[in-house]
Amino acid sequence: GDSICRAAVPAVAPLQFSPGHFSRPLMPGFDYSKWDNIELSDDEEVHPNIDKDSWVRMRHKDRVEREEDENNKRRELGERLAKVGDELKVFGEAGKGHLKAKKLQEEADRLNAELETMDKNRKWNADNMCQTASDKVAVSGPGADVGPEPRLKGEAAAAGYCEFVEEHEDLLEQYIALGSGELEQVRNFLMLHGGVLLQGEHAETYLLLDCLEKEMNDEHEDMLLAARQSQLLTQVREYSRATGRPARDGVPTMFGRLIEHEGTQEAFQESLNTFIRRIEKRAPEKRREMDAEAAEEEEEVGPGGLDPREVFDTLPKAMQEAFLAKDVARLHQIVESMPADEAKHHMIRCEESGLWVPDGREGAPPYRQ
Repeated sequence: GDSICRAAVPAVAPLQFSPGHFSRPLMPGFDYSKWDNIELSDDEEVHPNIDKDSWVRMRHKDRVEREEDENNKRRELGERLAKVGDELKVFGEAGKGHLKAKKLQEEADRLNAELETMDKNRKWNADNMCQTASDKVAVSGPGADVGPEPRLKGEAAAAGYCEFVEEHEDLLEQYIALGSGELEQVRNFLMLHGGVLLQGEHAETYLLLDCLEKEMNDEHEDMLLAARQSQLLTQVREYSRATGRPARDGVPTMFGRLIEHEGTQEAFQESLNTFIRRIEKRAPEKRREMDAEAAEEEEEVGPGGLDPREVFDTLPKAMQEAFLAKDVARLHQIVESMPADEAKHHMIRCEESGLWVPDGREGAPPYRQ
């Protein structure tokens, strides 16, 4: 055992000693803690009635299988960690406050911790004790380069929206309330709270939906004020992408131009007017869609408020077949053969969903008595 790693690691003492017994200084950058968990199957003592060669072969096989399982798990963790790192890079430094980025960083920290625990508890032997390469992937944050707020799409843009609104709705409403205020007030507010409002798509989404809801509810003047706030936020983030800088860094410059330059004011007003026209066009369309959906939902339930499809799916197969065949006589036979409580349960649900309409001329049906 003494000669296994001596050539590769000159400072390592014989295997029977722990790191604390080293008489020479430890080599910087080399992880000596692994020597704490050395196992050598050929050094094991066995009972005289046990064949040592067979025992060693069995232990070696067990060790190989265990190491294979550990290596597979380590590889899976490493691959997932690399994927998380790639996803984090999309957000950049400016997007590290985004809820999705925070969750990815938490996952990266957890994966790294799990890999560290595996390394710490790993058993070493003659086959692997000179292999010091690490499977870990360093993920210390969403990129070191300071850049603009990313333009997210699909699931990345939608992820965490409800949580964002729940946490920051008061702040969003305060920002919207500045719609009738001076631009200097909006600028100062974004300088103070831009870390929340300017990171991620959620604030923009909230303001867009707020404008749409106000217009649908005939609150046109309030919509106009909210629309200005929405477009100011959007323009700051667009300016961030154009300059390649974090959004909050662009607030003073963009608002300075908007306050002082007539050309910038005209361009912003044109953009705002376009946005308002889209809201005005979309609001009645959305209202019609919602009314149609509500009417469709009302049609889908029976007189007792139950969905006929859901009720049908819960019926015994024989009852389903009778309904599909429209065989009322067969349905009566099936119901009469059931225990009274079960028959009552199914028939009441059929009636309340509209699947079954009792003959009112005969009085209350038996299951209602």
